[in-house]
Amino acid sequence: MGWKETLQVILFIMAWIPVGILATTTLVGAQANYGYDFSIYNDSYSGLSQFANNIESNGQDVMSIQASMSVASRYNGSAVLVIMGPVRDFTIDAAVVILTHLMNGGGVLIADDFGSANASLSLLNFLMNSFIGSNTTKGLLSFVHGVLLDLDSYDPAKDPRLPIIRDFVRNGIDQGALTAGVSELHLNWASAISPYCLLGQLGIAWTTPRSWCETNITDPTPDPDPYELSGRLPVVGAVDFSTPQTPNGGRLVAVSDPSIFNNDMWGRFSGNRQFGDNVINWLSHGDNSQPVLFCENLLEVPWWSSEFFFGLYLGRILWLSSLPFLAAAYPLITTLGIKKYLPEIKKPEVKSVSDVFLRRGQTYFSERMTYYRTEGNYARVVKMLYRRLRRGLKKTQHWSEYSPKKLWEVMHDKDPNLKESEFFRTIARIEEISTDTSITIKESEMMELFFFIRNIQSHVIDTKMR
Repeated sequence: MGWKETLQVILFIMAWIPVGILATTTLVGAQANYGYDFSIYNDSYSGLSQFANNIESNGQDVMSIQASMSVASRYNGSAVLVIMGPVRDFTIDAAVVILTHLMNGGGVLIADDFGSANASLSLLNFLMNSFIGSNTTKGLLSFVHGVLLDLDSYDPAKDPRLPIIRDFVRNGIDQGALTAGVSELHLNWASAISPYCLLGQLGIAWTTPRSWCETNITDPTPDPDPYELSGRLPVVGAVDFSTPQTPNGGRLVAVSDPSIFNNDMWGRFSGNRQFGDNVINWLSHGDNSQPVLFCENLLEVPWWSSEFFFGLYLGRILWLSSLPFLAAAYPLITTLGIKKYLPEIKKPEVKSVSDVFLRRGQTYFSERMTYYRTEGNYARVVKMLYRRLRRGLKKTQHWSEYSPKKLWEVMHDKDPNLKESEFFRTIARIEEISTDTSITIKESEMMELFFFIRNIQSHVIDTKMR
């Protein structure tokens, strides 16, 4: 038996392992113990089972995403995507899915604390820059590091780390819909939304002026330090991408404390419950037929758990089956792949811009990013980002021609710690990929090059535009 036949047998056995585990646990009557924080299947104080049950009692379906966020694309914007307490970084796929979901009119709720999602949100912020303009200094959304303390409004039986929010903006972008019937929100070891990002500037729930985000969370006698953000800070923000032409546009709500919705806080405080109802209703435009999708694949699931095992094996399958053009042909593709010992399937290429359907409200850049994400052509992503960087440099620096040497002189002045050899080696690699997009690169390398380009843009282009 040759190596191809051996590989086929190994892949066949591995593919049936999840089915075997499911059949075995069913026969022996094993009961799952789902104790992960912010999981809709967790019935303890840190779970979201009561929040999920309340959504279902209001007539909406509740589903969980365990493997790939790409399944959200199946709903074409007619769903609410919930990202609660994420500890895993978004992939490029997930960031583009969120962007596409918003542009198709879908609702997104992101609840995070301590800024654990900021690394992932930087990618989403970069993709959203073309839609929100340059009126913000830190993109669409970012969270402040540290624990929020409020000396003027907190649970008297506890301490200032459990703030009570009573300052609401009733005439904001939501016209008071999110805080209707809410007199106070109880937080539990929360953070704050950066007041410099768009969601922070559109904040609808704020702390008192005597609050700050303490970075030394173990300090028994905390005090605000000069480098810690203090003052009146937003904890809830919302943005609506609806226009007169598209009245049911995408909506995004950001909350700096996912504990607002957990079983403990949900059961004790009516304001939290009313706020949860308002958020889901506003994000779905009052349409109870829209399902609510909880992204449980971003929770802190250990590698030895069955959920992690499920996501690892079936994530790519769900990703492929979510693509509108390949979903119908996927069973045939799978059959042919096994028959031919799983060869690499030749992927179609777009020949011209006219081959890409630009939907209303979309830009050429976002459509191409969506296409390359579905095709997994990360070399093309690098080429698009590099071309965009060069155009921005010519415009902001008034260059007639782009030159890596001139760029190094500017960057060395902006970032003295930057190493010249590493800089030119990375630029050379980017130009190599841009010259020949048939080069196959991994997603990890694409992400490294993305943050390298993003660093240049933030130092040279964005600062120049402000």
